[in-house]
Amino acid sequence: MQWELLTSKELEDMAKKEKICLIPIGILERHGDHGPLGTDVLAAHKIAVEAAKIEPCVVFPGYWFGQGHEATHSPGAIVFDSDLTITILRNLCDEIGRNGFTKIMFVNGHGGNMPMLNYFLFSNMDRDVPYTLYAVSFDVGLSSDELDEVYKYVIPDGGHADAWETSLAMSAAPGSVKLENCKAPEPIEALKRVKHLGRVKTPFSWYASYPEHVTGSPSKATKEKGDKLIELYAKRLAKDILALKEDTVVPSFQKEFFERADKYENK
Repeated sequence: MQWELLTSKELEDMAKKEKICLIPIGILERHGDHGPLGTDVLAAHKIAVEAAKIEPCVVFPGYWFGQGHEATHSPGAIVFDSDLTITILRNLCDEIGRNGFTKIMFVNGHGGNMPMLNYFLFSNMDRDVPYTLYAVSFDVGLSSDELDEVYKYVIPDGGHADAWETSLAMSAAPGSVKLENCKAPEPIEALKRVKHLGRVKTPFSWYASYPEHVTGSPSKATKEKGDKLIELYAKRLAKDILALKEDTVVPSFQKEFFERADKYENK
């Protein structure tokens, strides 16, 4: 069930019946010269919609404004100030909660979002709200058997605008990919221009390796591969949705946490 396609009454009924809302989240960023700027959200939204057909819940419209500061050197990126990003996410979740949903899960399609989402989840522990937050990246945490299924079709090669992600874009938004624009010799490998720092991270670690925002061998992408990947990831996400439906533990911990916090503050 897609939020934007439901009537007001249908949304109200779904909130009462299922109580779960998914937020597909990514960013707008360059995917080489061949991939659509919205690849991350397009894929996450498609996977969420397909998963909701298996385990019914409501899917919010794709959310484009995650953490993407590393992408602002190229045309097309839209990135909000860090404090505004967190504020809008908080307001969005509050509005979804106001509409009756008690469990909200971010379905992430952009690797650079997870540190920000992890912080956002922790920061929400400052407030006693009537909903519980969850987050998952659709391509992370798969079992070995699930990975084997994915690898039958394509192995991620850098994970950004490569054959894997480009195939996802071909399936999620047919006609949006322009493979004829792939001009660089493949595979496109990391330049590793900060390898002298070892495990130390910098704000420019990604840019230092992939300044053109493309990895691997995008020319090997096909829509057929993408269709199968969407199907596989949707089945896995449906398992997560079922787990949320059955979860009573995290909401009880949330209630316990704030009860203890209130007692501590009132000493």
